[in-house]
Amino acid sequence: MTGNRASRISLAVLMLFLGAVLLTAPAGAFTPPPLPGDEEEIAPPPPPVFGEEDKEAKEPEKEESKPAHADKPGPKPQPKPVKAVTEKPKPEPKPQATPKTKPHTKPKETPKEPSYTVDQLFRMGMNAYKGENNTTQSYADALKWWGRAGEKGHGIALYNLGIMHKNGEGTKKDYGRARDYFLKSAGKKYANAFEQLGHIYYDGLLGKADYPEAYRWYEQAAGQKKAFSQFRLGLMHYKGQGRPKDAMKAFYWFDEAAKNGYVDAMVNLGVLYEKGEGAIFSRDKAIHWYKQAADKGSTLGMAYLGEVYYQGRGVPKDVKKGISLLEQAAVKGQTYAQKALYKIDNARYIKYRNVK
Repeated sequence: MTGNRASRISLAVLMLFLGAVLLTAPAGAFTPPPLPGDEEEIAPPPPPVFGEEDKEAKEPEKEESKPAHADKPGPKPQPKPVKAVTEKPKPEPKPQATPKTKPHTKPKETPKEPSYTVDQLFRMGMNAYKGENNTTQSYADALKWWGRAGEKGHGIALYNLGIMHKNGEGTKKDYGRARDYFLKSAGKKYANAFEQLGHIYYDGLLGKADYPEAYRWYEQAAGQKKAFSQFRLGLMHYKGQGRPKDAMKAFYWFDEAAKNGYVDAMVNLGVLYEKGEGAIFSRDKAIHWYKQAADKGSTLGMAYLGEVYYQGRGVPKDVKKGISLLEQAAVKGQTYAQKALYKIDNARYIKYRNVK
């Protein structure tokens, strides 16, 4: 009992003491510790404020120079160096061996030739062919320049290439290629090419004479006043080559050729007049044409005229004049005159005995 009483007295004294302390302590000087479970959690610091309004997403993000939780000055914590974590390099596969190639070398540029007009190319070919105008004579160069002119469609250059292949100048003879060049030139309406094609077929240079084809080309050339082609047409009509014999057509073409100055056609007109073939017989006209031919240098016309005077055919006989004309023709190699003289005096003209 006594013990319980003493405990109550002690507790009362303690309560009085505490009350006195509470009455004398200043307000707000003591804050009781939180009870277990009531501790405040430390919240993360708020984001920085840039001014009156939040400039979220309006400025580039920057790292703060100090930790957001530093309230007091003190030694600034030094950032620890961060070791970069890098993956160990994986071994790369061994590259496959590539075949060795020679280093590419740029080909040497050849100097470009100056550009020439087609007429310049043609003249250069002519200079090379003839060796004129300070140009060395060279068939090879002629072929080169005319070849280039021919590629540009120069008709005469194509014709000249045909002649060179026909004659074997600067190249071997090749009648086939000659014919091809003449055909190209004929495509440019060059009359000489028509005539050369006539020669190729008339003379059988491709194997056998082809008179109808020759006649076709000669006729085209004759239409462009080519005198030889006109003469050849007359001869073909007279002989019946590729056409039936026709003395009148022969006379027509001989007359056309004679008008264009072809002396052999003049001789043939004289023969037709003297024979009365294709024309009315006329010794006067025959003598006229023989003389025309002789005056233009025809040794056959001279020989025929000499016979006319020697025999007195249509003119007073004049042996001396006739012999003189025959001798002039014989000296120039006219076999008809040589044989005629041998017949007149075989002893005097024995040198012409074996003339055929």
